Amino acid sequence: MKRFFLLIVCTGILLSGCQFETSTSKGISIEKSELARIDENNQIVPAGDKTFKRGEDVHYILYNVGKFKEGEDGLHWLEMDLQVTDQDDIIILDAKEMLGENGHVKLEGGYAASPYGTFETTEKLEPGKYRIKITIFDKVGNGKATVSSTVVLE
Repeated sequence: MKRFFLLIVCTGILLSGCQFETSTSKGISIEKSELARIDENNQIVPAGDKTFKRGEDVHYILYNVGKFKEGEDGLHWLEMDLQVTDQDDIIILDAKEMLGENGHVKLEGGYAASPYGTFETTEKLEPGKYRIKITIFDKVGNGKATVSSTVVLE
């Protein structure tokens, strides 16, 4: 009985320290997603981990997203929402339809190579865990895919 209780406690400790990524899709897929930051050359590069400083921008990049349906005008139409919640699951950012007309484009083979959303953090945010979620929509084919990841702000 003591071993079983110890196993449950250890599992709880391990899970509470984990950082999760989730994804769902209907009609379009996302090959891969990753967090990124700006490097010293002002380039967006993979973050390597999920820890960022308050005041640092958190970029969430999606790779090879599609296949988007082509419209009658020969163009594809993708749209993206970005939501961030704090450690109490309170929404602190809820950006809808971020692309607008910029998402009405011709895509090579119907795939968007690397769309991304940005969470612009501030010094006013409390240190801790945040969840960043991106949903990308196919406005012609009605598909959608969602990815989310935990981010730690120090």
